Amino acid sequence: MRYHLEKLDMEHLIAENNNLLVKQVMDVLPKGKKCTFAIDATDDPYYGTVTPLNQDFVVGDRPKKSTTQFYRYITLYLVERDKNITLAALPVQREVPLLQYVKQLLHTIKDTGMKIKVLLLDRGFYSAKIIRYLQRQKIPHIMPIKRHSAQMKRLLSDSRRSRHVTYIMNRQKKPLKLKIAIAIKYFKGRYNKHGLRSLGYVVHGIDWKPQKVASVYRTRFSIEASYRMRNVVRPRTTTKSPTIRYLMALVSLLLKNIWVAIRWRLFAQIRRGPKRIDQDNFRFDHYRLFVWNSITQKLGFRSKIPIPGGG
Repeated sequence: MRYHLEKLDMEHLIAENNNLLVKQVMDVLPKGKKCTFAIDATDDPYYGTVTPLNQDFVVGDRPKKSTTQFYRYITLYLVERDKNITLAALPVQREVPLLQYVKQLLHTIKDTGMKIKVLLLDRGFYSAKIIRYLQRQKIPHIMPIKRHSAQMKRLLSDSRRSRHVTYIMNRQKKPLKLKIAIAIKYFKGRYNKHGLRSLGYVVHGIDWKPQKVASVYRTRFSIEASYRMRNVVRPRTTTKSPTIRYLMALVSLLLKNIWVAIRWRLFAQIRRGPKRIDQDNFRFDHYRLFVWNSITQKLGFRSKIPIPGGG
């Protein structure tokens, strides 16, 4: 197995990642309507040493899971009820700007034939280059702001009601005009907190009230559940090879996609109106145990070991 894994080529995997993730689930993808998509990043912790083999793919970040080194993947995610599917995943390289990954993933959406209703981006993509590009391409999007400047902090702290404001980014260099939706949320005792907090989002190409902007962006957090699932089935390895690790990341994402497709095909509720999935049937733990049992039968795993001397 190791011999065949060493034959893998990173560029080929990157070129084929969308086909690998989507080919088995094409029949459940929405056709002929605009959809909500999300671009996000997920980290796989790395505990080994950095060598010339992997130095371009190991990134540093804040401590998490007892390490500050990670293999990072930028993912494209379809955010649709009962159809939360990862459409693509790209390995992050140190010298490659984030904008390049965004462009690649937008081409992936175009290649699938789907259209963008709104694109949800993580706060890590908050930069003038990315926002300017999305505006030029006329792509509707929502992105949380970063509270860096004194002006931005003042806009949020002075707000007692949900509203839209205009903000000039990079005022001293290449000014970029942003539309900011400020949504006011009240804690009401949640997390043992009271009072209010201001949530700010860069918005473009949509004409929604701030509360709807915050509500739609909240659907992006289904990605976190998806990441937790794929981490359960992600193969563990100590290899330094970024290519093998990338393949394992794709396999884990594919397993989750197939589970979503099986539920949509076989476990939909029989009822009038839109198709809905019975969430209590065929949970992810059941699915992964079925997969494991099939593997053990296929490979002829031994379930009994004779004791020397009888018994």
